[in-house]
Formats: sequence, structure tokens, C-alpha cells
Amino acid sequence: MNNYGEWWNTTITLFNKVTESNGKVKWYKHIIEECFYDHSLDKVTVGNTALSSDVSVCRIKVSPDFVTKREYNKLSDRDRQDVFTLSVDDIIIPEESDFELDEYTKGKRASDLLKEYKDYPGCFTVKAVSVNVGGGRGNEHYLATG
Repeated sequence: MNNYGEWWNTTITLFNKVTESNGKVKWYKHIIEECFYDHSLDKVTVGNTALSSDVSVCRIKVSPDFVTKREYNKLSDRDRQDVFTLSVDDIIIPEESDFELDEYTKGKRASDLLKEYKDYPGCFTVKAVSVNVGGGRGNEHYLATG
């Protein structure tokens, strides 16, 4: 049984990226509530060199609306609006956003979104995903880091 703590209180906007067989990129937006979110900016000095790392972690509660990337890619445009997946190159914003992504419209591209949120800590492009479900895993969830 899952027992999510009170810190699972962040609403996120998830943009799933799909590259069609013709090379066209499409984005699908999903608002997901009650996620765990953490962002840290760490600085370390090694000798005379200062290093920094900017890390975001998002955990999404297990959901019947989740499908694997493989399944997601097989769905129609309409069906992709009803479910979500997690994959490298997706984008997560740790708040509800009205931004609409369209890779072919100036001002609405992924680069425009990331520029708009550049000073907002935690908007990130997903770099790694883990599906943490199954016996013995504590609170089942989907993990995205970036």
C-alpha cells in the first residue's frame, strides 16, 4: 500500500515529446497533481576550480494514466491527451503552466519555454527516468531527473 507524505504536494506541467516517423516533433501537455519535487543547486570547490550542479527531481504517484513510452508512441493524437509517459527530453515545470508548445511556431518552441522559465528554479529537461513500481519498492512512483 502506498502512503505518500504531505511533501507530495506539487502540481507539475509535463510536456511529453514525440518525434513522428516523418521527423516532426509534437508536444503533449499534462497537468499532474500531488507530485514530489525537489531542486538543488550545489557548489563545490576542488582546488582552485568551482564546480556547480543544478539537479531537479520529480516523483509522480503511480497512476492508471501512465503508459510506457513504447505504448505512448503507438497511440493516436487524441489518445495521447488522456494518458502520460516519461521519457528523456520531456520537459517538467514544477507548477501549472498555460504555455502551449509548438516546435514550429516562434515564441512557442521548447527553447522559448526554457528561456521563459530560465530564472525559475526547477524547470528542466528530463535526463533520466525510472519506473519504481512492484513489490518491495515502498511508495510506487515514476521518477524523472534533470
